Parts: sequence; structure tokens; C-alpha cells
Amino acid sequence: MVDPYTLLLGFVTDPRVGLPLLLLLAATVTWVVASPASEPRRHRGERVPPEPDADPVSRTYLALRREAYSSVLVETHVRLDRALFARTGRRLKDIPWLPSTAKRVGVPDPKGLRDSLRGLESLYLWSVRLETASLFRWDFWRSREASRAKFRTRLSERLQVVDRQLTRLGYAP
Repeated sequence: MVDPYTLLLGFVTDPRVGLPLLLLLAATVTWVVASPASEPRRHRGERVPPEPDADPVSRTYLALRREAYSSVLVETHVRLDRALFARTGRRLKDIPWLPSTAKRVGVPDPKGLRDSLRGLESLYLWSVRLETASLFRWDFWRSREASRAKFRTRLSERLQVVDRQLTRLGYAP
């Protein structure tokens, strides 16, 4: 009579039966340990609850969570434009070029605001190319992941500058 340990060892080491079972066991353990948290299950026919997107802060938060950076940049441009219009009655595209004229109108830091406008527009084009997986990227030598990482760095820097400008303009979201 064969002892159970030898029988089990022979079963596990058999390449026709044991190896596939070990691979399935390893895959199951990996899946259980590393599985991400999922959305709660819904019953058939139950609607997905709407996401709160009534105010600009919620729209920005949702866009960041979905990595829809073009929406974040549009929302940031709108906020900066509204803040400038509330303070001076002028839009971002209507900032005077001469510093003396800008000072007379009441535009603080006209060069910085124009730089922010150009920066937001260039980041918007970059984000659209990243979101659509366009083959025509200006940084074609980088991988998509490296380009996305560089974009996030530039986006963070630009949003910090715009935040300081919004604070200076007295805008509270």
C-alpha cells in the first residue's frame, strides 16, 4: 500500500495534472491578494448614481480622477478668466500689452497672466493628444507613460502659478 504523502507528491509533480493545478492555485491566490476594490454591485436595471458635477470644484475633481486633463485645463482657464473679469472687466485675451496701460486698467501682473494663458493653451493641446492617443505628439521620442509623467509635472507647476494668480485676483471658488 502506498502512503498518502507519496501519492499526493506524485499527483502534484505530475506535469499533466499537478502543474496546471499549481498554476491555477497561484493565480487564484495572486488575484485574491492583489484585486482592487470594485464598485458596489447593482441589481439588474438599477441606474448608476449621478456624479456631482454642478460646481467647478466637483467638475475639476472628477476630471482629475478620470485623468481627463483637458477638462481640468478648461475649467482652470474659465476660473482665471472669470476672476480677471470680475476684478478688471477684461478677459484674458484682452489684456493690454503695454505695462502702463495694464496698470491703468487695473490688471495685476499682465505678463504673468499672458504667460499663464499661453501655458494653459499649450498644456491643453498636449492633454488632448495624450487623451486621444494621437500619433502626432511633439515629444515623440518619449514613451506615452514618460510623456504623461512629464505632462503631470508641468500641469502641477502651472496650476500652482494659476492658484497664486487667483489668490492675488481675490477669486474664491
